[in-house]
Amino acid sequence: MKLFRLILLSLICSLSVEGRSTSSPNVRTAYLHESGGAAGSPQTNLASLQVSGTSGLTMQLGPRSEALLRRSHRLFVPPISELPPFEPSPTDVEPPPSVVDSRPRFRGELDEEVLAKLCSLQVKSIRPLGGGSSIKLRVTFVDGSQAAVKPNQLRITRYQAEVAAYKLSRALGLAVVPPSCVRTFSKEALQTGMPKDLRERMDQELVVDEHGNVKTAVIQWVSGLRNMKLEQADWWRPLLKTGEPIPSGKHKRVAEISTLLLFDYLLLNFDRWSGGNTTEADGEMIYIDQGAGFGPDKKHGHSRLMLKTLKWSERFPRHLAHSLFQLDLPALRADFGDLVTDEEWESFLYRVEHARAYLKSLKKQHPKDSLL
Repeated sequence: MKLFRLILLSLICSLSVEGRSTSSPNVRTAYLHESGGAAGSPQTNLASLQVSGTSGLTMQLGPRSEALLRRSHRLFVPPISELPPFEPSPTDVEPPPSVVDSRPRFRGELDEEVLAKLCSLQVKSIRPLGGGSSIKLRVTFVDGSQAAVKPNQLRITRYQAEVAAYKLSRALGLAVVPPSCVRTFSKEALQTGMPKDLRERMDQELVVDEHGNVKTAVIQWVSGLRNMKLEQADWWRPLLKTGEPIPSGKHKRVAEISTLLLFDYLLLNFDRWSGGNTTEADGEMIYIDQGAGFGPDKKHGHSRLMLKTLKWSERFPRHLAHSLFQLDLPALRADFGDLVTDEEWESFLYRVEHARAYLKSLKKQHPKDSLL
């Protein structure tokens, strides 16, 4: 019995020192180092402490055990010299913020890296690209990468419009036009190794300067490009109208098409729906063949005609509408440089104004359905 009392006493002391409450008021008093209760409160004698176990055994602690219990429940506070010093976190040092890389990318590649290659990498070979009614070539660089080349020519396509289209897409926050830049090649380099009929056509159609050089648009090559032939389909046209339910899985494609309509209107690209100029790669629409953009627009006649095509859509992505209204026009004019003439720029401003007005009218008439 004496051994059992000692074990029981040790358990009670352990619970009290750890701060665990028990049903005994005397144990709480000992934990708080209180020798007596408040005035007028009943005193409880530790000698009368009873402990009941699962076996129904009841015991009473004697005076010696009570004194031992009181001594054992005094809280231990180490001296100040043994306490570890408090070291607050430095207030003048902040963790570096997480850096978000917002540099433009096209299909996962940084635009600046793509452009550095397109504009300066040594050319290994130039071959005919074929297709379409304009002269198009394919260049292979020394590292094995490729690009499409559209030279300055008299008919149909304009190399300046291809590069301006890329710059406009970036100004609108879009990543749908392959990066491109202006690069100059000698006419001889462009004709070397070409079939006879193509060389003869180059003699007639290429715009060559006094040094025998031709300016070209060098455009990032997009592998896996597929012709969508949207001009032959009609499923998408009703879905561009407000009030028409968009089936599940079609929201993204509808947004891409309406974006294309607005983009072509701003660019004055009237050649999109002539055939073969709607393409995709890996499920994403890629806008190519913008060589018919800009150009003459006497009294805004072409712009008014293109506005009818823009109005095919009554729904546009919300982020695109925001970008249109936030477009930094002075910065874009500087970025365009001599890619567009002053007359073409004034025509562009006309279309920006009318595109904004059209989107405002849609938002007023259909506030919950005009923005996707």
